[in-house]
Amino acid sequence: MPHVPGTIILNDEAAHTEQVTAGLKHGTGRNAHIVLAPQPSEDPNDPLNWSKFKKEYVTWILLFGSILNAATNGPFLNASYVVIANDVNYPLNQIVLVSGYNLLAAGASGPIWCALSRRYGKRPCFLLSTLFDIIGTAVGEAGVTYEYLLAARILQGFSTSAYESLIVAAVGDLYFVHERGLRIAIINWVLNSISCLTSIILGQVTAGLGWRWLFHMFQIFLVFQFVLNVLFAPETTYLRDSSYDIDQNREENFEQLVKTEHAREHGDVEAAGLKNTDTQTSTTTPTVRPIPKKKTFVQEMAVYTGVYSRDNILKYILGPFITLLNPAALYCTVTSGLLNAWYVGTAIIAAGIFSAPPYNFGPSGIANIGIGPFIGGIIGSTVIALTSDLGVKWLTRINKGV
Repeated sequence: MPHVPGTIILNDEAAHTEQVTAGLKHGTGRNAHIVLAPQPSEDPNDPLNWSKFKKEYVTWILLFGSILNAATNGPFLNASYVVIANDVNYPLNQIVLVSGYNLLAAGASGPIWCALSRRYGKRPCFLLSTLFDIIGTAVGEAGVTYEYLLAARILQGFSTSAYESLIVAAVGDLYFVHERGLRIAIINWVLNSISCLTSIILGQVTAGLGWRWLFHMFQIFLVFQFVLNVLFAPETTYLRDSSYDIDQNREENFEQLVKTEHAREHGDVEAAGLKNTDTQTSTTTPTVRPIPKKKTFVQEMAVYTGVYSRDNILKYILGPFITLLNPAALYCTVTSGLLNAWYVGTAIIAAGIFSAPPYNFGPSGIANIGIGPFIGGIIGSTVIALTSDLGVKWLTRINKGV
């Protein structure tokens, strides 16, 4: 094929393609030689056209949600199992099992969140996810029996997957290829290292105030993040014409893209059209629609912003499993899954091991076991955050701009 999907001319100086890519949008300042991928449209509502400040605060609101719903939700009771077992008069293995059901809910809901986000956008999924956590935490606040605890952890489990997976896709909605490395590194740090820090903090809360206060304090932060999400985190999903995705197209039709954007900018709606990627239509549009007006605050903060795909939702639910037929995807899934399995497994059984002789650790001591992994996570994530985007640019330069 003329162009291999997944590759782009990122550095047109190194590729010596300035004449071919001159009409495309580039970065600014020291990134002036970087071709923006994907190419932003002329629509002011396109997330790629949002201001840097807006992109950052939306990202950090979603990151705050990941800290709560994923990094805190998972290890929520890790340091408190023994105390809870004594309080509700249940065997320790039964108390530990409630977190197993929490993980089961998180895993089972993952494909569903993915499918719903493809059809209705990411914003409803983020909001509904936090609502599950708020309701589950309220159940945990309401009673001290094992049944209440089990129900609370299952409901909380449904909140995890959206903030573990969709936030990565949201970064792709907001940032260009050469800007994503830093944000992805921060997300990985939040999901892997912050969970150790939250476990440390939660252990101190249990030691000082009792395990019931875990639910009370957690609820305050959840409601605060939910309000921030409602008021300041608009939908990031955007139906952009496939011609703008210059890293995925089989043909590099740069001249047509530049011509069309020039026509839009000057209001020439009779110019040549582009292929519409909205699955509602499969024909080529004969005209170029004028640039839409910028949405008002109320329009932008709508929870429901329309249907982004008319495909059968079962297609998206089954999609992740079909993807596993690809050896590369299967390898990535197995290796990352084993990493998380070992981490989660050791974190869950830590209370049972270190609360017994000869250690006799209390909740505070068990929680402090996470200090080492937290420090290691900071070091590793910092190195990756500082080098990932630079590494992409360097590899592009030595690969002749591609």
